[in-house]
Amino acid sequence: MPMASCLPPLVAQGAAPWGRAVEAIDGRSGGPWGQRRSSKRLHDRISCGDYRAKRTRTVDVVADAWPSPSTEEPPLVEAEEERVFLVPNAASFPLPAFSGHDRSRSESSSSSGAFICPPASYFAGEGEGIQTEQQGLELVSLLTSCTESVSSSNYEAMSFFLARLGEMATPFGTPLHRVVAYFTEALALRAAKLLPHIFSVAPPKAITDPTEDDDGAIALRLLDCVSPIPKFLHFTLNERLLKAFEGKDRVHIIDFDVKQGLQWPALFQSLASRPNPPGHVRITGVGECGPHLQQAGVRLAKMAESLDLPFEFHPVVDRLEDIRLWMLHVKREECVAVNCALTMHKTLYDESGKALTDLLGLIRSTRPEIVVMAEQEAKHNEPNWETRLAGSLNYYASIFDSMEHALPVDSQARIKIEEAFAKEIRNIVAREGSERTERHESFERWRKLMQAGGFRCLGIGEGEQSRMIPRMYSCENYSIHGQGEGDGFTLKWLDQPLYTVSAWAPADVTGGSSTSQPN
Repeated sequence: MPMASCLPPLVAQGAAPWGRAVEAIDGRSGGPWGQRRSSKRLHDRISCGDYRAKRTRTVDVVADAWPSPSTEEPPLVEAEEERVFLVPNAASFPLPAFSGHDRSRSESSSSSGAFICPPASYFAGEGEGIQTEQQGLELVSLLTSCTESVSSSNYEAMSFFLARLGEMATPFGTPLHRVVAYFTEALALRAAKLLPHIFSVAPPKAITDPTEDDDGAIALRLLDCVSPIPKFLHFTLNERLLKAFEGKDRVHIIDFDVKQGLQWPALFQSLASRPNPPGHVRITGVGECGPHLQQAGVRLAKMAESLDLPFEFHPVVDRLEDIRLWMLHVKREECVAVNCALTMHKTLYDESGKALTDLLGLIRSTRPEIVVMAEQEAKHNEPNWETRLAGSLNYYASIFDSMEHALPVDSQARIKIEEAFAKEIRNIVAREGSERTERHESFERWRKLMQAGGFRCLGIGEGEQSRMIPRMYSCENYSIHGQGEGDGFTLKWLDQPLYTVSAWAPADVTGGSSTSQPN
């Protein structure tokens, strides 16, 4: 029987304040993987609120406050130098004897592919001209042709297009140049896996084994400072939870991917400000990294204490598929709420559907008052990987374009955030089977899956706070749109849907969670 680790309380470790110098990033270096970045591994200080983080293998945190929205770039501070794999060059994918006729034939074939060219605004940053736009169009054409060559296992064409893309794409240019650089990286990994006897490459372990890299926590805090995406997800979900908690004395939130707990301070403040705040608040936080869970629990406990809110944090260290009801400590007379923020899609790796069915069955067994859910509004789970790549290119081009409006072109914080999204790109493009976990689906698809799993849509409510969030950032390109008749809210960048939030309840449960729970 799988066992969940129950962690003892920890005293938060204070990190010394760091300087504010920002080191420039070196764009290129030699070696078999061209355009590597001579970056600095970070002892990061994020200047949003009073938060400070010391960048070690597990991040030590001062648990005083969470970052508040800011359009100023959070400064990063240098530590030891590190090589970061990016896109290949001709050294690793040598140019073959490839005739001009064959090249033009391969490039022209892209017009019949599944790619829809991103809007022209993604090609050039502010002040850029027609030449940069033409380069962007050429990048998309090369990426399309490269995708077709990988699909057909055409070694010569693969070598040519990967080398050409490696020369042109860069993570330090326009949004399209940057996003194509990471798609090229993903294609190179797929090609190397497809033809290991031809393409002999050795990317760093952080690329092939994402569990070895703990930069995701830093990137999430940076994103929370400069983009409305995290705030939209957290505030919309919290607004719906607050409605479910009205009049409840004991509330229990089961968060199936608590991460750093960034979602919960705002909820604590709202609960504490009520005329009759709850007599007890408990969060069961699920995750695979024990130290990170401990740190999240310490920060949340300090926040609750400052608000005079009775609070308990229960960490469960285990994989999502190994969680059992007894680990969650659901108690009598609790109002149970389940939080699934960017979590559900990770169960779709099991194409038999069992992993999702088991998770939904576990959630139903807690007899929740409400289940809140946030997912990428995308179709990145197509069986055909070329279709998947084409759709994801437009999606992530929008994400990278939004970063262009938030941070300078040479910002280290921007690169750190974009590298976090690059992990998703690599997983979507380069992985298959159980290794492919970024299986994003549209809200309509999730509606069918949730209903088949025994849940009914509760509606998302008025979303008054949610609609105010884009106004906190000086950019009019974000907007919020409703799904169906108030079934969910979707955050968009221009015309591209990005994330959707929704609320659910077991179809066969009409009351709350006041009955005793099975063991």
